[in-house]
Amino acid sequence: MPFRLFLFSLAAVSPPLWAATGETLGALKKDVAYVENGHARQKLDLRLPADPKGAPVVLWIHGGGWLTGSKENPPVAALTAKGYVVASMNYRYSTQAPFPAQLEDARAAVKWLRMHQTEFGYDGKRIAAWGHSAGGTMVSLVGSRQDKDAEVQAVVNFSGPTDFGVIIKDAIDGGYADQFDAPINMVALLLGGPVKQKLPLGLEASPVTHVTAKSAPSLLVFGAKDTLVPPVQGTNLFVAMKKAGATVELLSLPDAGHNSVNRESLERALVWTDRALGVKR
Repeated sequence: MPFRLFLFSLAAVSPPLWAATGETLGALKKDVAYVENGHARQKLDLRLPADPKGAPVVLWIHGGGWLTGSKENPPVAALTAKGYVVASMNYRYSTQAPFPAQLEDARAAVKWLRMHQTEFGYDGKRIAAWGHSAGGTMVSLVGSRQDKDAEVQAVVNFSGPTDFGVIIKDAIDGGYADQFDAPINMVALLLGGPVKQKLPLGLEASPVTHVTAKSAPSLLVFGAKDTLVPPVQGTNLFVAMKKAGATVELLSLPDAGHNSVNRESLERALVWTDRALGVKR
């Protein structure tokens, strides 16, 4: 039963391991509504470098099992010192709205960033979506299901589930799916009902289902010792993207568990994103 820990635990909120100083944060626009007259959680924070003209963008989507977590204090805030605009977003929790609300919110945030590029001066055609755990799933969904008004040019998924079909099928085949339908279960909450009844929606919520050759170039970062989201979830998406002819790299961290967001992985993700977006230093 390899996925029991994942299904009964909450994904940890990404720690700010790459801390920003006051000098690196740049101008900060707080609580910007990316959906007009929307839900209270449909807001983002926008951090600008000293000179945002033509700057690329990193959109950060937090983890927390679609039940907890916040846009506050993103671990990527210091990217403004590297010339990036950093947008960190909140989204509706699964207890407020089940899937696909979370995907809709992520797409809405990307659309907002594209629509407001002239106002702030950054390059809305160079957006990289980064996310941890639940947020990793969302950035991979946005990247694999490219919408013409919400396209991203790169994706970095830190330990995000990619294949709910495998998880649900293992639960059903193992005879323990009923245990996953408890009110505290994050997958049942995300899908809005008992997992045995939600396999089609689980497949719809899985990035592996939607991969094409046009999916956004992706870096998949997974801890080899992750017992919450097994690293095979990264491997499955890597294989699917390779088969489809999409651009993808898999970074396995041999000593890391679920908290795959650390200084080393962030620095390697920055180098990869620079290359994907054509940033020259």
